[in-house]
Amino acid sequence: MTHATELLVVGDNPCTTAGSLLDRGGFVGRIRAAGSALAAFEESRPDCLVACGDSIPASLAAAASEAGCPIVDCSGAPVPSRSAAASASDTGTDADAGADRLARRVHGAVDGTPNRERVARLHEGSATLVGTENREELHRRIVEIGSEVLGFGIAALYLYDGEGFRLAASTDPDTPERADPEFGILGQVRRTGEPAIIDDIEEHAVAEQRTPELNSGIAVPFGDVGVFGGLSSEPGSYDAVDLEFAQLLANHGAQVDARIRAESDLRRRQARITRLHEAAPSLIDAETESTLYERVVDIAEDVLDLDQSVLVMERDGELTPVAGRTGRISDISTSAGILGRTYNEGRSFLVDDADENADAEPANETIKSAISVPVGETGVFQVFSDATDTFDEADLELAELLVGYAETTLDRIRSERALRESRRVIERLHSTAMELAGAETECDLLERAVAAAEDVLELDMCKLDLREGDMLVPVAESGGVPADAGRPMHVSEGLAGKTARTGESFRVDDLGGDPDSAPTNPEFRSAISVPVGDLGVFQAVSTDHGTFDQEDLELAELLMAHVAVSLRRVRAEGDLRRERDSLEALFENIPGAAVSYEMTDGEPVVRRVNGAFEQTFGYDAATIVGESLDDFIVPPEDEPTAAEYNDRLSDGERVQTEVERETVDGTKHFLLQVTPLEVGEESAAGYAIYSDVTEQREREAELRRQNERLDQFASVVSHDLRNPLNVATGYLELARESDDPEHLDRIEDALERMDGLVTDLLRLAREGQDLGELTTVPLEEVAREAWSHVATEDASLSVPTDLTVEADRERLVGLLENLYRNTAEHGGDAPTVTVGDLPDRHGFFVEDDGPGIDPDIEPFDTGSTTSENGTGFGLPIVKSIAEPHGWSVLVTESEEGGARFEFVFD
Repeated sequence: MTHATELLVVGDNPCTTAGSLLDRGGFVGRIRAAGSALAAFEESRPDCLVACGDSIPASLAAAASEAGCPIVDCSGAPVPSRSAAASASDTGTDADAGADRLARRVHGAVDGTPNRERVARLHEGSATLVGTENREELHRRIVEIGSEVLGFGIAALYLYDGEGFRLAASTDPDTPERADPEFGILGQVRRTGEPAIIDDIEEHAVAEQRTPELNSGIAVPFGDVGVFGGLSSEPGSYDAVDLEFAQLLANHGAQVDARIRAESDLRRRQARITRLHEAAPSLIDAETESTLYERVVDIAEDVLDLDQSVLVMERDGELTPVAGRTGRISDISTSAGILGRTYNEGRSFLVDDADENADAEPANETIKSAISVPVGETGVFQVFSDATDTFDEADLELAELLVGYAETTLDRIRSERALRESRRVIERLHSTAMELAGAETECDLLERAVAAAEDVLELDMCKLDLREGDMLVPVAESGGVPADAGRPMHVSEGLAGKTARTGESFRVDDLGGDPDSAPTNPEFRSAISVPVGDLGVFQAVSTDHGTFDQEDLELAELLMAHVAVSLRRVRAEGDLRRERDSLEALFENIPGAAVSYEMTDGEPVVRRVNGAFEQTFGYDAATIVGESLDDFIVPPEDEPTAAEYNDRLSDGERVQTEVERETVDGTKHFLLQVTPLEVGEESAAGYAIYSDVTEQREREAELRRQNERLDQFASVVSHDLRNPLNVATGYLELARESDDPEHLDRIEDALERMDGLVTDLLRLAREGQDLGELTTVPLEEVAREAWSHVATEDASLSVPTDLTVEADRERLVGLLENLYRNTAEHGGDAPTVTVGDLPDRHGFFVEDDGPGIDPDIEPFDTGSTTSENGTGFGLPIVKSIAEPHGWSVLVTESEEGGARFEFVFD
């Protein structure tokens, strides 16, 4: 039986070719990741190592070399699983062809002693590259291995530097130092990334023969930075195995080279950052903008090795050089090229080739590459070079870091300068406010205000208008205002009118383009307009566009706030003086009791009283002055209310109310009027006047009582007396017609009924009492008694109840009589009246089956009736009788549609 070749496939991501090969007969083996491959190798020595993807670890290569185990590089596509590879093999995909090639290389490596030795020596040499720290040494060692191990006649390594190929190392001292970017096979391998074997240089379509002695060659990519190859004087000196060995060596070398470069770049970057941090304090300590600008470009050159830089700042709409290579750039527009984009977009740019960049527009035609970084919102820092691809992302990052330090310092310098200037102006404004507070007249105040606007705010053309009704009248102006520029204006006019109407401030950079502005002089170009409270308007103007900034507006607002407060004070003090003079003159002549007081700790403390106060309350001035007024005249029960009045007075409010106060003649009613001297001012002093309204209130109360009794008297007289009077009149006519003495008895009963009513009415009129003695009364009995007193003609009564009620019997009878009479007048022909109790509530009802209450009238309103003979007093009397009993009355509709009155005992 033929011995199967044992393989160890090494790779973190094995390929379809290796996987397909392991599934074939004649081959066995394992697949291991690079990290665990050495342990697998030492556990069971394979016949061959197959490297998939990246190179195998140096320790494994050394172990394989020592054991004489060949290493074969596999360049196949990655495969996720062995099953996938087997599936590809079964279907006859490209994996079969790759596996055939790999099988031949494996057999060649295992069976060919020379290649086995070359592999061992190659990996032994590659292992020595790993620890190399110097790049030049690495390149020299690579070409030595290419010559000594791989047998290349001449081994050479070229690196690409952006402008072409530079010789890094060669075993032949005559090898050219430079080559053009597109030179022969070097250019092709770099451009395509594909290795190449040249059997005959002279006959090759791309390769260029530099000397007649060199006839064949091999070239493979060296990472992405160069090309490694070999040259021979013999045609056809190199085959696929040589190519495989060259790729393996180049891969190992390129990895180490990338590591060395990365470490070198990192060390260089860290060194530059360290130097920048060390230089930062000198930058941050700059006290002026010019010093800062110079230090920025100095640090860029001395610390960051950026030897051509310039700093430009925006001035008057252009970007102006302020430090650095200012001779290479002049003032340019803020919209020009990369400089303009950096300024407007606020972001950095890295330009590798200015000629190829459509937005570059370099200020100097010799500039080919650049870094452009915004400096806040006011400038741009640029580094440039006369060569392309000079700068990388690390350079850009360092430039941005430098600018970051500069921005912080620039903000500090400007903030400190602005703060100093603002502090100076504000200090002067505070001094001005003290001067304004000392003004005693309005004219003096306004003159000081305009002078402060000129001297402190440096507003040389300004004026003040005060409001008089709907007009703004000029009252003060600075010396720079033209003589014809001030005139009275209506509040509907111009920017001043808009300020007065809205109470808002405005800053206008172009008066000609503002639809609300109506400048009084055509030469005015810009302005600020500020309200003086609600009293007027302050304006400053200029003959140039955009003269004023936000700070000018805010400082003018601050000044005018002081002016408004002082102007109100001056006017209020004038009004107060006039008011005080008038009050003092009137104080002694006030007919009522008057007190001058001041609020102290929430109490009205007496300062002065008039003679009427002493007579009314019995306290002389010497006793009460300096004491709390409430302690002398407020009754104990009124103390909480008096405390509420004191709270209102402490808040500066007026008080007008009726109170009861203790006097020499006992408690009396007063109309109290209290007015602070300064309404709205907390704890302000003021005056209190007590007008005695006791007699007036007593007369009003008595008059109300008399009117109530008269109303009741008139109602009862006109209604309750009419029933017995009608009865007596009817029986009198019958007596005349029939001479029947029984009719006289009925007349006598009616007259007695009238006499009783008159007696009760007189007693009610004299005593003002609504009810007599309350007794327990059977409702049925009283209902039938009342029925007998009313001429009900064809009406009938039903009383299905045994309810008893607590009532004044006579008044209850009168209530029922009025309800019966209402039915007789409005209930139609032969109505039935029902009196019963309310089963679900405590009370009784009276209802009829007539047409009911007219919905258009209010039944309890006096005089409301739908009958020609009615007076409209019946139902109001019913209500006036029910309410003193504590009964509520509800008018509704009976089941038959008639009127129903429900009386509920509350």
